[in-house]
Amino acid sequence: QRYLSPHILQQLAQETGFVKRKSKYGARDLAALCIWISQQVASDSLNRLCSQLYANTATLMSPEGLNQRFNRCAVFFLQRVFSLLIKSKLNDSSQILNQYTSYFQRIRILDATIFQVPNHLAPIYPGSGGCAQTAGIKIQLEYDLHSGKFLNFQMEPGKNNDKTFG
Repeated sequence: QRYLSPHILQQLAQETGFVKRKSKYGARDLAALCIWISQQVASDSLNRLCSQLYANTATLMSPEGLNQRFNRCAVFFLQRVFSLLIKSKLNDSSQILNQYTSYFQRIRILDATIFQVPNHLAPIYPGSGGCAQTAGIKIQLEYDLHSGKFLNFQMEPGKNNDKTFG
């Protein structure tokens, strides 16, 4: 909770360009909607998301207004929030990290995860075919423990091999 104070969220939103001026829908609302309120934010209808947002935060938005706010700056903002939370979690267990900082200039972590998506996305995100998976998305993420920054984030078809990344 201390890492996601309204002040910090607002600061991150301004840095990423998500918030340029004061409006009824701000950083707190996006974070609430995408992190706490809706577990199905990617698949829920805009009407449902607007209803959930209003029920939980009293912020009234039209579906079209909400749709316009799901943009590149919103993605950058959520990535920064995610990065901040990971960095704070790692700093809480920094004793391990401090042992290696004098030996290494960088400690990079690279990993991938894959998950199924609806079959109609198969032309864009073909799956691996395993377990009748016709459509899938693979997320490749690279993180630097020293700087606490993400070095790379890629979303690609689920059929792609991990060895093609790096």
